[in-house]
Amino acid sequence: MSILKTTGLIAGHYECRSFAETLPVFTDLLAMEIVERTAIVATLKHPNTEWRLIVHEGGPYAPEKSFDNHYGFRVAHHEEMEAAWKHLEANKEKYGLSKITKPQSAHFAYSIYFREPGGNHLEIEYYNPGGAQHGRAHTAGQWDKPLADERLSQRGYLPQAFTHGTLQCDNIERSRQFYTEVLGLEILAGFNNAQYIKHASAPWYIVVLKRSPRQYLAPVNRFTLQMDSAAAVEQAHREFSINGAAAGIIELGKLDAADGKTSFIFSDLDRNWWELNS
Repeated sequence: MSILKTTGLIAGHYECRSFAETLPVFTDLLAMEIVERTAIVATLKHPNTEWRLIVHEGGPYAPEKSFDNHYGFRVAHHEEMEAAWKHLEANKEKYGLSKITKPQSAHFAYSIYFREPGGNHLEIEYYNPGGAQHGRAHTAGQWDKPLADERLSQRGYLPQAFTHGTLQCDNIERSRQFYTEVLGLEILAGFNNAQYIKHASAPWYIVVLKRSPRQYLAPVNRFTLQMDSAAAVEQAHREFSINGAAAGIIELGKLDAADGKTSFIFSDLDRNWWELNS
């Protein structure tokens, strides 16, 4: 039985250097929409996906993140991948893109990776949805109705969903135990050096990759799990303050209450950061 009783994996947090450079990559190339914005935080949403990407503007010295800390978007058809690659190549100077890969296969996906000027990597992927019938649940489509966007579809590709984020870990087995027994997440798929984790309430997921050496990210790069009340968050914080070390909590942030929400952040045994909020 898990320690936490969460209601959803509701957001990923992403640090960039400049909104002026990074936000157009998401809105123009990946079909994301800006739903809220302040001076240093922008909340983005894909029209076909409920979880959010919360982008933090960290300034010119925000660190470069490794390829293993990226977010991914999925298209519906294999032929869209070639069109996406051609469009990224043709517009790489306009958007400051680099390290654009040709479409390649890995973990049953057909993917393109590229680096945006904020110091992060992104992925456009295609999965044959029939793979889900053979036990590969992460290949299933994450949308009920195909998105229609004339602006993007004219380019030959259209991201249909914001599908996943990624993390690094030190030990697959120990991490799996933490995700299931402490965070209450599910294992969607597993490989020798990778596992896919998700919340039971939604199809999006996090790919966790075993790596050595590691890159340890700042708390601004985290995933948010939601609980059903402020009281539940407060109780989780009390529990972690007493028994967190035994459960695999390395650092525990203070309890915050703002804008009608109660929250705190913590790092796990792999020194990856999470947030609980109400």
